[in-house]
Amino acid sequence: ALSFWFTFVALLMVYQSFFIGGGPGSSCTFYPPLSVDGQPELSLDSMILGLHTVGIGSLLGAINFMVTTQNMRSTAVTLDQISMFVCTSYLTSFLLVLS
Repeated sequence: ALSFWFTFVALLMVYQSFFIGGGPGSSCTFYPPLSVDGQPELSLDSMILGLHTVGIGSLLGAINFMVTTQNMRSTAVTLDQISMFVCTSYLTSFLLVLS
């Protein structure tokens, strides 16, 4: 549930950045030269903080899915006997945590 709230707060940060000082003036990629020119407003800072918060939320969601997969399956069922969806979701979550 914490990952959902992190995502919700991040969306609010990203949306508010469009209304602070005319929005983040750095294109959609945040590449220089537009992102290094500097803006006196907090719009670009709010956008970057929101994107980092989305990353934290997805990391927490991946950890939650991995822990749920490990703890909620039967002890007689090994990882090679679970369904393909659960196995690929577990591996995707593992790769997200690893990165």
